[in-house]
Amino acid sequence: MKVGPVLAILHTFEIGACVTGFVYYKKLRFSVYKWFPVYLAFIVLSELLGEILRVPSLAKFNSAYFNDLVIPVEFLFFFWLFFQSFKKSKYKTLPVICSVIYLGAWITDLVYFSRFLSYFYFFSYTFGNLLLLVLILVFFIQLVNSDAILSFRKNILFWVSLGLLIFYLGSFPYYGLRNLIVYKYPVFNTIYGHVVVVLNCIMYLMFTLSFIWGKPNTSSL
Repeated sequence: MKVGPVLAILHTFEIGACVTGFVYYKKLRFSVYKWFPVYLAFIVLSELLGEILRVPSLAKFNSAYFNDLVIPVEFLFFFWLFFQSFKKSKYKTLPVICSVIYLGAWITDLVYFSRFLSYFYFFSYTFGNLLLLVLILVFFIQLVNSDAILSFRKNILFWVSLGLLIFYLGSFPYYGLRNLIVYKYPVFNTIYGHVVVVLNCIMYLMFTLSFIWGKPNTSSL
């Protein structure tokens, strides 16, 4: 298994966020954020398995593994995290609605679009990306209109949302058109792919800061 320097840097940020989460687990253990380091461990192990499966003979299995398990877990975990934050607000049902819409799009990809484009589930990813951005926007609107803005630096979800916003907004065109650019525009795919890695590193850096600076009791609105 040979990992290029760009991906090695990304994996370093992923592992760093995961390890930091477990280092600060003591202050998280009585909150919903106790599952965040566990989620990050799942991502680290998934990426490691993805590197092992990065061979031509296993390409289809590797794609199916990420399309059918890893990516859905990513979106559903963050939908759940926003659901926990919105429990006391008028938007408490919004993450549930987003989850249902996303699952509907994922099923559509699984039973229909996957017959034509097996490399990447662009349809459900596009929906997941847009729905997550909606939840992030709602969170920030609630934050700036509440007293919680005074202690935003201690708000775990602030750093998580900032990281998600940077990554998903910046990478949206890349993943939305991935099935096209991978095959027809390989040079652009490589360049934008490196940009996406940088955005990914920034996101995991924000996750790391959320564990260091955040306090669970300031994370709900």
